[in-house]
Amino acid sequence: MTNQNYFLVGKLGKPHSLKGFQYINIEYFFRNFELKETILQIDGINFVVEEFKKHLKNRNLIKFKSYDTIESIIKLRDMDVKMDINLIDTFINEDKLPWPGFFVGHDLKSNNNKLLSYEVLNNIYFCKISGIEMSVPYNSNFFRFENDSLALLDSSLTI
Repeated sequence: MTNQNYFLVGKLGKPHSLKGFQYINIEYFFRNFELKETILQIDGINFVVEEFKKHLKNRNLIKFKSYDTIESIIKLRDMDVKMDINLIDTFINEDKLPWPGFFVGHDLKSNNNKLLSYEVLNNIYFCKISGIEMSVPYNSNFFRFENDSLALLDSSLTI
């Protein structure tokens, strides 16, 4: 059984140091946010982020509270990391939009379109929307987030 309130946002890698840090391949959207004190779920168990930081190019390191040794984190290697949808208002980008992954497969407000998928190209998100042939840039020119709903703004995109 899967919990529909939790979304896959990353995968843990190998331990990085003796202090409990390990690599995390986290969803691009979250790489520049401060995740300290955020509760993430791994294998159905809640973990509190003690530290989250960049490490070389596109890599990130994460440390969970009460996990201070290699022995304590080695068992977490290759585990999926999930985020509760209740954090949707916590992580908002410069366009005042949350992570599009929360909306994949859901109807967009104010029309009958669904957000089918998204991809990141050259640091820009593009969304595939039902009824629209081209991918739509995920920014405030095309989307608005209000009352926990995502709306597609430009109705001229529909065919």
